[in-house]
Formats: sequence, structure tokens, C-alpha cells
Amino acid sequence: MKQFILVAVLLLYGVSLCAQTSDIESTIKALEQQEVQAVLVKDTVSLKKIWSPDFTVNAPLNRVVEPGKNTLDRPVITTLNYLRFERNIEKILVKGDVVITMGNELVVIKGKDGESGRTIRRRYSNIWMRQNNEWMLIARHANEICQ
Repeated sequence: MKQFILVAVLLLYGVSLCAQTSDIESTIKALEQQEVQAVLVKDTVSLKKIWSPDFTVNAPLNRVVEPGKNTLDRPVITTLNYLRFERNIEKILVKGDVVITMGNELVVIKGKDGESGRTIRRRYSNIWMRQNNEWMLIARHANEICQ
């Protein structure tokens, strides 16, 4: 009888953890798509809710940038000029209050001299952290895939 109770408790605990992980994954997937849409339309109000104040990016421009540090009010968001932006999440790792998403992205450049219409494919990793009971994007690494 004791073994049955122990197995039942462990089984319920495992089911509970899977449900929590599934809820977190759904939330992060939705936030990732909200970020994509906000970048497309340059919605800085939404990005301020998604990006942590100290959000840092190892950018495909071959430098580290900190768009979370007051740069939403500066030209950083204006440099993200896309006709199209698609994100494909391949893996989500949930580790307590930290979630890492990994996958690939496709962006089509809009309105730059000679660059308009150029398609860029890149690999990315986003790092999310629960801060004050909200999920915030705290760091990102993206690099272009050589064509």
C-alpha cells in the first residue's frame, strides 16, 4: 500500500510539472510572436513590456548592443526595418525562472539603399527570465547563416 501511495504521489507530481512547463512554453511562444509583431510595426510600447531594461543582444552586426538601455527612445528600433519577419522556434528549455528558446529566423529588409527586398536567414537564441512575475527577454544571440 505504501508503494502504491508513493507511486501515485510521484506520478501526480510529474504530471503537475509537465503541465507547468507546457503553460510556460505556451506563454513564451506567444511572447516571441508578440515581439516579432512589435518589431515589424516598431511598437516601442509593446517592446518595453517584453524587453528587460537591461536587455542585451549579441547582434548579427558583429557587436553587442543594449536595446533595453533607453535605446527604445533612440534610433535602435528604427534600424530594424523589415517587410517580413518570421521566427521558427525549434527548442524551448525551461529551467525554473529562466527559459531559453532556439531556432531560426527569416527577415526581409525594407527600404535601405540597395538592400530593400534582401532576405536574411539567421540562427538565434533568446533568454527569458521571470522578473516580478512577468516574463522578460533579457538576452539574445543572433547570427546570419552564410548563403
